[in-house]
Amino acid sequence: MRIEHLALALSLTTLSSCGAIQFDVDQALAEQTVQGSALGGLLPSLVPNPITLSVNVKAETEKRGTGPATAVYLKSLDFAATKNSGTFDFLDEAHVFIEGPNLPKIEIATAAPVGKGLTSLVFTIVPKANLLPYVNAGATLTVTAKGRQPSSDFTFDGKLIIDIRV
Repeated sequence: MRIEHLALALSLTTLSSCGAIQFDVDQALAEQTVQGSALGGLLPSLVPNPITLSVNVKAETEKRGTGPATAVYLKSLDFAATKNSGTFDFLDEAHVFIEGPNLPKIEIATAAPVGKGLTSLVFTIVPKANLLPYVNAGATLTVTAKGRQPSSDFTFDGKLIIDIRV
């Protein structure tokens, strides 16, 4: 019986040292409002204020007893219309960037072109963008967009999932 426990412990140690352990953590994104305009001017931004990425990677790895993270990748990001706001038809494309103190701003997801009639927006993830230094530094997400202001206020929320590798 002790040999089996030792073998399991050695296997877990080996897996964690080569980055084979990974798990997902999700974060709900607070509701945002895009101001409507009867004139339908150019869309200044999809998200008026930067979104704080509030996942505590150290706490998540400690909770699982896995050891320190070696990488963090964005696995999925989606926005969904709320309060019967309608569709994302006012939007032609959207680009999500991450930034942090003393780190370069990089694009991590895109939706281009945005299809018509959509009440949810699923982003394409930029592959191999390691977000660990950004998350550890207190990252924020900004979203640039091309399109026209909706005719009335449009509200949406969202969810992102990150993949933490140990």
